[in-house]
Order: sequence, then structure tokens, then C-alpha cells
Amino acid sequence: KNVVKEVDQILIAEDSPTQAELLKYLLEKHNYRVLVAKDGKEAMGMVIEHDPSLVITDIVMPEMNGYELCREMKSRERTMGIPVILLTAFSRSEDVMEAISCGADNFLTKPFREDYLVSHIEQILSNREIHKSETIKVELEVLVGGKRRVITVDHQQILTLLISTYEAAVQRNDDLVQAQDDLKKLNERLEELVTERTAELSAETAIRKSTEEALRESKEQHRGNLPQKR
Repeated sequence: KNVVKEVDQILIAEDSPTQAELLKYLLEKHNYRVLVAKDGKEAMGMVIEHDPSLVITDIVMPEMNGYELCREMKSRERTMGIPVILLTAFSRSEDVMEAISCGADNFLTKPFREDYLVSHIEQILSNREIHKSETIKVELEVLVGGKRRVITVDHQQILTLLISTYEAAVQRNDDLVQAQDDLKKLNERLEELVTERTAELSAETAIRKSTEEALRESKEQHRGNLPQKR
């Protein structure tokens, strides 16, 4: 008897149609079923209706932002076990603490690489039972941006988000190194083209001078061959 493997369903909450479509395309390419919501409020309704395996949400959205969506999901017994990945253009300490505070399981910084996104999703889905199990939460007082905040966290969440922060820094450094390498190659190619063009111009100038000299000599010779007027 053939056993049909259940395909995981992922909900995307993203107010940018372009970003949502790109993310949907990437996930479907890796055989995930995908739902799309245009804001946090619509996403919350879809979470309750469809019970997705994972939610990937942008932070800045109308109606209900990503932090609020995550907080709402984690406050309900029915949805608190669904992992949430926050998509952010930042990775400041304030953003990380806000992610911890709202109960997010992971975060990714934009722009992200496809392999980086997919590996995160696979890792989270393979550990989903950990998210559904009871965890011991504690309150911590932390200093963020010069302000004291009290956050409720569990050990697994802290560990996961610390790894996410480190990986985001590594990715940005890799991207910077790649950008520098691309610029270096571009500069080298530009220098080659300038050298080639300079050589071409020198050759063109030499040919032009040679042609002009030949024409001048030809004119002089022609004038010398003309019969003299008496």
C-alpha cells in the first residue's frame, strides 16, 4: 500500500504583492502548499481556518503588524504551537528583543538567500513537536537601547533566536564579501576594457596620421608633376 506523504502548508503574511509572490514561488518550488494573506488581521483568520504548519510574516503591515500577529497566535491555545518566522529588514538588538517578546520562533533578515530560507523552514518543521510541547517560561529583565524591558522567554526560543542573529550577521558578511569581490572583478574588467580601447585609439591615431601623411605626400607629388604655367 502506497503511503502519500502529507505536504506541509505554509502561510505567508505580506502586504507587498511582489514580495508575497516571490516567496510563494520559492516555497512552491520546494513542494510546499502556500497560503497568502495581505496583512496580519487576514492572516490570523486564515491561521484559525486552515491550521498551517508554519507562518512566515513580514513585520510592517497594515491592520495588524507581524509582532501583533505573532503575539495573538501565541496567546491562543489552539494556535500557540504553530511556529512563526518574522521577516525583517533589520537585525538590531531592539528588533531581536521584540521578536523574543512576541514569542517568535525565528527571524530572517531581508534580503534572504533561497537556500538559507529553505534550510530554516526544514529545521523548524522537523522540530515542530518541540514547539507544541510545554516549555518552562521565565521572565527576564534586559537593557535594550538604554531602556529596561521585561520579557517572557523559554530556553529553546532564546537559543534559536541567538543562532538566527549570528547566522544573519554571517549572511550579511558573506553578502558584503561577495559584493566586494563582484566590484573587484568589475573594476578589473573595466581596466581591461580601458586598456583595450586605449590601444585601439592609439592604433586608429597612428593609422590616421599615416594616412594623412600619405595624402600630403601624394598632393605634393601631384603638384610637382603639374605643367608649369608660362
